[in-house]
Amino acid sequence: MTTLSASNMNMNMNMNMGAGLGLPSVAPSQVRFNTADFRKLIPNPPGAVAVAPPPKFPRRWDPDLRSYVYLNEFLLNNTTWFATLSAKAIDGTGPAPGLQLPTNPGVVDAQLGLVLDNAPDREDRFAEIIQQHDAEGAIGYFLGMLMIDPARHPDTYLLIRVARRIGELVTMVLKDNFMITRPSQLCPAIVPMIDPPVTPSFPAGHALEARLIAVCLKNAWATQPGQASRATLLDYLAHRIGENRVIAGVHFPLDIASGEHVADECFNLMIRVVPGSTALLGSLFLDLLDAAKKESTL
Repeated sequence: MTTLSASNMNMNMNMNMGAGLGLPSVAPSQVRFNTADFRKLIPNPPGAVAVAPPPKFPRRWDPDLRSYVYLNEFLLNNTTWFATLSAKAIDGTGPAPGLQLPTNPGVVDAQLGLVLDNAPDREDRFAEIIQQHDAEGAIGYFLGMLMIDPARHPDTYLLIRVARRIGELVTMVLKDNFMITRPSQLCPAIVPMIDPPVTPSFPAGHALEARLIAVCLKNAWATQPGQASRATLLDYLAHRIGENRVIAGVHFPLDIASGEHVADECFNLMIRVVPGSTALLGSLFLDLLDAAKKESTL
């Protein structure tokens, strides 16, 4: 396998999506003015409507807010998601058969050492880390890599927003469950290059959300002949986004491993269809995934 150049990746991502930080989910708002008093120009009979019958609201409304519809489906379709994913967070991601949370002194010392060992890469990754600190900024890297245009690929873009929305919920609930201290709170030698979020450390949200976005895109954009290389690129980018959080000094490597592990299982729940369910349950996300697949060659 050809080794991907870190410097080339950094340059390509920043050149392709330099405006990724704070990327709006829809067109930015504008102030508009109605300078004529149309009531005087066009008589409107009492009780009449301007358009009859009234037009339907556009199917593709704000993708970031519409993602809550898919989050609702995920929760209705997976009533035991917390038990499943909290167990997965500490299963199979560590050096032992079960993940060792960064609470045991020996594990903590080893993890802190790894955070310090990664710190010298901060200069090389500085621009990436700053841009990706806002999770919104990381989305721009995926758009740039696959040249996804929200206007030309609306279903694929909605798929990304849905993955982020579900991943964010899962992350915050698991963080509150495990309540793991961040590295800089334990070791004065670790000075984060950015202010750590005021949330527990485990699992890493950037890693979980980036991995979930990558898995969704792999299942939509890397399934046709000639597109297999996209899977390799997406895996690399998702892991790099998580790795940057360790380099920045705000996460343990175990946080990243757990986030990635949870994301894989979370996707399995997202595509799960409950036998005998209504048309709502288990169908919205699968339909979206299928629609995104059709956009992969546009």
